[in-house]
Amino acid sequence: MSSIDPKDPRFRPFRAAAWALYLLVAVGFSLLVIYSVFKSVFAMTPERPAPAGQLLSLAECTGKARALIDRLELQRRDFAAPEATRADQRFLDFRVGWLKEKRAVEAQCGLSEPGRERLSRAFGELERLMDLYTTSAVQYSGAVAPTLETLKRDLDEASK
Repeated sequence: MSSIDPKDPRFRPFRAAAWALYLLVAVGFSLLVIYSVFKSVFAMTPERPAPAGQLLSLAECTGKARALIDRLELQRRDFAAPEATRADQRFLDFRVGWLKEKRAVEAQCGLSEPGRERLSRAFGELERLMDLYTTSAVQYSGAVAPTLETLKRDLDEASK
């Protein structure tokens, strides 16, 4: 039996080429994943507009915040719509527009102005609520929705 020494200097160029190829593939794949994550985060996070020249009154700001809450709650109730398994994607699409609107209202309200600390805190909680609803939509879509759709389908078939 002849055995080949794995450290044989004749194989050094092949080992170097194998390592180079391995590193190229691993680094390339990692960079693609990182790029994809950053692209997704930037797409889901709209820019904040510049503060408006004329600030809204506190009453107008709280009214607009309540309207944002109402829109958010209405969308949350829509989770159980006919295509419940797609609730996560529908909610993520809604989220971007809602965040743009919220940030436009924040710019109009001048949350960094003195005397508006409570309003600023309320808008912070509003964004936290959106994050919780987004998580809920994603979980609902994957955990509850398939069972809900199967149940609806079975009930429809049973009623025929």
